[in-house]
Amino acid sequence: MDSAFAIADHERYRDHTVELPNSIDLSHHLSSLAKNRQSSALKDLYRYAARPGMIGLAGGLPNPEIFPFLELSAQVYTHDALGITPATANVGGGGGGGGTGSDAQSMVKKPSFFEWLFGKKTTTETITIGKQPASASPLDINLNTLLQYSSAQGHPALQAFIREFVSKVYQPAFADWDVLLNIGSTMAWSHVVFMLLEPGDGVLYEEWSYPGAMNTASPLQTHKVSIKVDGEGLIPEDMNKVLAEWDEEKRGFRRPRVLYTVPTGQNPTGATMLAARKKIIYDICVKYDIIIVEDEPYYALYADPWQSQKHQPKQIGARYADVEHHTDSKDTDEEFLKKLPPSYLKFDYQGRVIRMDPVKKASYPDFRNKSAALVAKLLAETWKYDGYIRWLRGIKATYAMRRDWMCDLFETVFHLEFDQTLALSQHIRWVTAYERTAPGMGGAGAATIMDEKRGFKSNKAIVSFVPPTAGMFVWLAVHLESHPRFAQIKDADGPEGVNKMLYELWTELAEKNVLVSPGYFFDAQPGVPHEGTENFGFFRLSFSMANHEQMESAIKTIYKVFVSFFQEK
Repeated sequence: MDSAFAIADHERYRDHTVELPNSIDLSHHLSSLAKNRQSSALKDLYRYAARPGMIGLAGGLPNPEIFPFLELSAQVYTHDALGITPATANVGGGGGGGGTGSDAQSMVKKPSFFEWLFGKKTTTETITIGKQPASASPLDINLNTLLQYSSAQGHPALQAFIREFVSKVYQPAFADWDVLLNIGSTMAWSHVVFMLLEPGDGVLYEEWSYPGAMNTASPLQTHKVSIKVDGEGLIPEDMNKVLAEWDEEKRGFRRPRVLYTVPTGQNPTGATMLAARKKIIYDICVKYDIIIVEDEPYYALYADPWQSQKHQPKQIGARYADVEHHTDSKDTDEEFLKKLPPSYLKFDYQGRVIRMDPVKKASYPDFRNKSAALVAKLLAETWKYDGYIRWLRGIKATYAMRRDWMCDLFETVFHLEFDQTLALSQHIRWVTAYERTAPGMGGAGAATIMDEKRGFKSNKAIVSFVPPTAGMFVWLAVHLESHPRFAQIKDADGPEGVNKMLYELWTELAEKNVLVSPGYFFDAQPGVPHEGTENFGFFRLSFSMANHEQMESAIKTIYKVFVSFFQEK
């Protein structure tokens, strides 16, 4: 009939040298809607559809001979096109980032002399998908199959690739796991929402969480139940306290049974949870029978911490990818993978973890229709497992470089103090930014303080941040208490007045052509003050898109706007 309905052999990617338990029965978590779903009777046909020699008279499938696409081609990067370790350099010139040209903005390598000499003259290649199958294998990638109605699990070749990746990288602790392809994590999360939640249920979120996820659950009128976070994400003690002290009569809804979390490069805070805490959180979820939904778009972006460049006044401390001086990391692929935080799947012996692992953040954002066909061709046949791991290493280096750009520019433009303790999270060591000033200059604080290493600074903090080790964002805590009228506004208008101050600051940035995300977009407990944050506002800054010149301009604008905002008026 057609290989579109074939199911990839997932047993070949399991480690049969290790005895693992099967998952436990968690069907009591299914919503009424999910329990009322019935499998299509047509699926009984799928067991036979891909049998060699089968004559198909059962399904109402369009004839692939009249599909209009005869061939699909795309030029793609080779798996090793991105450098693994960008060079570190100072771009001199007393204030311009102009020394960073187009090559310096790109992680794409130029072939070395020896690569050029022995035939590798480019970092691109062409992939082509033909109309007709090249073999009878269900793993064959062809347009007749890819454009046909098919199994909801996705093309067998892409299934097989992802199963291999999950088995080798995430190493689930139970035996009967499987994968299901979606067009993005928002779609996957929406399936989970309607599969597990009843109207009016509660969902556990980090206290600052991804608004897209919270909005997806809102049609069921779900309740956000926020858990406090620190520099490593969810705080186990707070999560256990919330669940242990749950009062259904007082709350008005049953204890939450679903946790949505972004453990690596958390959006928006940038926090990354490591193995020991994940094991504790998992055990809490076992204790209270909670399903963990692990959303991991930034998993492979986990990198070494940012290192201060110890600002020198006449140089912009800009790290950039010098394509002529790439030096690949000495780490092997295996060592790269070992440094990544383990997935919750690594600890999951019951089958209570649903991991959403978007390919898009590591390749491109649109995963629909014909583009999915090209992804299948690229990953399953062209790059394959080893090539994809090498690509992920380049992606990691690219975003680490951009993270360093932003943090370096903060160090250059502001006066930074390190290892700071803030009331909003006293166990985190913050980096706090002050205005650079000199005696008699005034500024955000009229008094100045002399730092022997970094010169004069204002005596009032402007913003604080924790340099992220993964993700695409820097989470700024704005010291609104440094505003000369803060106490008056807070006493008169309360939290609403404080929010108006933050909105005024956000609007001024936008009018100066710098767009950042206000922190209240990510608030999982709107209307309820976060402990210790009464004197702060928050912004999320993304370093994923702007080139170095744009980023430098933006940080300088932020400095000017913030300093002006905090001055006496």
